[in-house]
Amino acid sequence: MNNTIGGYTFKDSKMLGCALTHASHSENNYEKLEFLGDSILDFLVADLLYENKNLKEAELTRARASLACEDYLCKVFDKLGIEKMVRLGKSCKTLTKAIRADIIESLLATIYIESGIEECKQFIVRNFDINVDDSKDYKTLFLEYVQKHKKEYSFNLVGTTGPAHDLCFYVELCVDGKVFSGSDKVKVGAEKECARQALKHFKQI
Repeated sequence: MNNTIGGYTFKDSKMLGCALTHASHSENNYEKLEFLGDSILDFLVADLLYENKNLKEAELTRARASLACEDYLCKVFDKLGIEKMVRLGKSCKTLTKAIRADIIESLLATIYIESGIEECKQFIVRNFDINVDDSKDYKTLFLEYVQKHKKEYSFNLVGTTGPAHDLCFYVELCVDGKVFSGSDKVKVGAEKECARQALKHFKQI
């Protein structure tokens, strides 16, 4: 199983498998994770909207509802291209909207358990259309940092997976003898994820 989804690399393959398993397939399924992920999603979408949108309370409420609803979560699921990773039982032959939305929430809960709330937030920044402030462009921040400190670096495309119309790009960033990895549906997105990790390592974010 490919453990990188939406720019985040899951550490625990067993937990990731659980997050992608419907109750019709196994008792070890995503239901509890989805319960937790639902609350995490509501909080982080509200937090990001509050930080980045100059809207009144009623407008913020409507914006949050539109980004946390089943239809929108299905769009995020489809964008991630993970339908073949989902485990359904014989009694459940269709990957319904409800299942796809639940899995996005279960993935968020898994990220939270493994890596904390900030990684969940960055997963949403990368994969939801919230139009976060440009100051969050980690590649730009990284380039400013290495230029200021005269560090040598290189972004390297190390591979791709998937069909030509739905590629996933894998990039490595080498700086100061350290290697940071990222993946995304677009190459620049993978580079931004590498840059974010590097900035975190150098305590710049």
